[in-house]
Amino acid sequence: MKRLFLTSLSIVAISLSVSTSAQARGRTEPIATPTTQLSYNIPTPKYVTPFELVGSAYQGQYRAHSIPGFSSLIDGARTGKITAKDLVKAAIESGSLLPEMINDRDYLSNVEFQLKGFRF
Repeated sequence: MKRLFLTSLSIVAISLSVSTSAQARGRTEPIATPTTQLSYNIPTPKYVTPFELVGSAYQGQYRAHSIPGFSSLIDGARTGKITAKDLVKAAIESGSLLPEMINDRDYLSNVEFQLKGFRF
C-alpha cells in the first residue's frame, strides 16, 4: 500500500512540474506593433450573408433603395413583388455587396430561401 501511494505521489509531482514549466515559458518574442497605418477613404463592400441581407431588409436598411421594411417586406415577399434579385440589387446600390453577386445563382437562391421564410 505504501509503495502504491509513493508511486502515485511521484507521478503527480512529475506531472505538476512538467505542466508548470510549460506554462511558465509564455511568449518570448516581442509583440510587433504597426508603425504606419494607411487609411484610404475607399469604401470596401463586404460579404453579407443571405440571412444578414434579408434581416437588414426587414429592419428597413434598404428603404432608400425602394425595399420596404417590416410587415411591408413580408407582404411583398409573400405576393412576389419583392424578389431575391431586388434585395441583391438594393444591397449592391448601398455598397453592401459586390456587383458580381447579382449573377451568383447560389447566392440568389439562398436569399430566395430566406425570403420564403416569410411566406409560411
